Amino acid sequence: MRKILLSMILCAASWMAHGRSQLIVNKTDGSKEKISLAENPMVTFGMYGEKVIISYDGKNKELDVKDLQFEDVQQGTTEMVILEIDGTKQMVPIAQLKSIVPASIGEICLPSVIAQDPNVSIYYAALKATHMEDSLLHYMDATYTWATSQDRIDSCTWINDRLCIPVGGGAYDNVAYPDYRYYNYTALLVPDAVLYEKYGISNLDDLRKKAHAIYDPMYPEDKNVTDETDRRNALNRFISYHLLPIYGDYYRVTAMDGGDLPNNFNRRKADICDWYETLMPHSILKFSFPSGNAEGLYVNRRGVQTKPDAQGIFVRGAKITPPSQMNATNVAYNGIYHYIDEIAAYDETMQKVVCHDRIRLDATTLSPDFMTRMSDGDNPRGHYWRNGDRYGTAKNISMAANNDSRCVGFKSGYVRNFEYDYDTHMHVRSRSLYFWSYQGDEVILKGPYDVKIKLPSLPAGKYELRFMTCVGFVSRGQINMYIDDELVGDSIDFRPGGRKLFGWASDENLGSDEAIAAFDKEIHEKGWMKGPGDYHCGWRSAFDASSTSMRGQDNTIRRVVGTFETDGKSDHYLRLEQVGDLYNCELNLDFIELIPVSLIETEDIY
Repeated sequence: MRKILLSMILCAASWMAHGRSQLIVNKTDGSKEKISLAENPMVTFGMYGEKVIISYDGKNKELDVKDLQFEDVQQGTTEMVILEIDGTKQMVPIAQLKSIVPASIGEICLPSVIAQDPNVSIYYAALKATHMEDSLLHYMDATYTWATSQDRIDSCTWINDRLCIPVGGGAYDNVAYPDYRYYNYTALLVPDAVLYEKYGISNLDDLRKKAHAIYDPMYPEDKNVTDETDRRNALNRFISYHLLPIYGDYYRVTAMDGGDLPNNFNRRKADICDWYETLMPHSILKFSFPSGNAEGLYVNRRGVQTKPDAQGIFVRGAKITPPSQMNATNVAYNGIYHYIDEIAAYDETMQKVVCHDRIRLDATTLSPDFMTRMSDGDNPRGHYWRNGDRYGTAKNISMAANNDSRCVGFKSGYVRNFEYDYDTHMHVRSRSLYFWSYQGDEVILKGPYDVKIKLPSLPAGKYELRFMTCVGFVSRGQINMYIDDELVGDSIDFRPGGRKLFGWASDENLGSDEAIAAFDKEIHEKGWMKGPGDYHCGWRSAFDASSTSMRGQDNTIRRVVGTFETDGKSDHYLRLEQVGDLYNCELNLDFIELIPVSLIETEDIY
């Protein structure tokens, strides 16, 4: 599709001849179209401001903002157009478009929206003092390009048979690549009133003192860093920990995104949760959504419902205010913000208590690009199916137009935390409750694949690394595994099922708790674990404890990769490399787990 428009100008001659101003749209073929302002043209910005749609006389013209050039715009004209941003319409003199369009991106990004909320003025002052607001102004990657315009069109639709990708079991995933690459952010903000009531904080200086009280003991080597734009500074750490590089919708930062998915979790065993890195270097944050009397979204919580977990630990965490109770517009073009009722911090409680646990990270959260809205307004993770459902049924259909699934592919070099070359295909699978997968989705790697994944940052310590997958399909292939570029053990052939890989046995056949524990220890020493016992695949209207959990399925298993030690300030990597003769193999990367090695002996099987 050819891009329309290189410039928009006011036609002065038309004012003289007809007494009315006109817009002239100059097309790339040299032709011009006159738009009388008597038609009340409406200017609508696209989701991220990169597009403008001029609507008039029942017509719509889509234009690229970056291509707009204004010539001969007379500042004195009072002719008006209707400008729409985020659903709000206002009358604007046509001359003002010259200043509104170039400035519009900053005006509708997250810092500007936060600045308009008087309830969070202290946090906003910290954003400005640390210059972290500058980090929240990105909205689109200008380097994201296509070889040809036709290549972009063919790659960015769900009706291209070439991108119906065969996956295990004879099914086809209907894949499309995003037409643009965006950046999104989430801010967690404590309202001024709560800061004063709970902490006696009434201004930015008080917040500075609180930041030093939290982070000086954790990072004593940096306590004298006074430059608040320095990432080691206490205030900088404080405010950047409240910022995430994802679009964190209230119900979609965990698997609580509506529908029946939550019914697959045994929520008496564990709260639904997910983990994400923040903009504070080498830090991690946990979102939890417990059920029962404690129902709601929390930050850095530990426990089950209102009770301690199996290790006897309970940390309430900070509760996030539901959007319906905010009485504020919390959505920007490149992000969203939430109120929280306590300060969130990467403090001793978080690092030594909340994080001292088995940390399970769904593969679809491992890159911020999986949790960023695309042009259609949806995230790759949990993307809607073609029929509008959140979940769907896997189909053996190679015709894209007849395949309802909507999986999102990612180009090499354009997905954070993942490194791979053009021989590797990768896509995020749309959710289906009939998949043998945790949370109903997966990251699919097609071979010959060689993928290096940056592991989420964790507190200093020694950890065991595992990943979850579904085995038994002839397409699974043989894999070399690396931690920090060091080969770990021999290659593993994932094509056989769990029974053939390590002699899988059901808990029912094993019988006693002692026999189950002995079996778990035996297969762990061989590098294997059963699937989690707190998640049950399938589609149900309510949780059914009698249904089979992933622990009871012999094809959903965890592979123990190995151990590594971190100082809490360095990056670490998992590399998965396909080897052997099969060219078009795939791996469904379901989740990874990280657990302090000191907890392995007493780890709950769930």
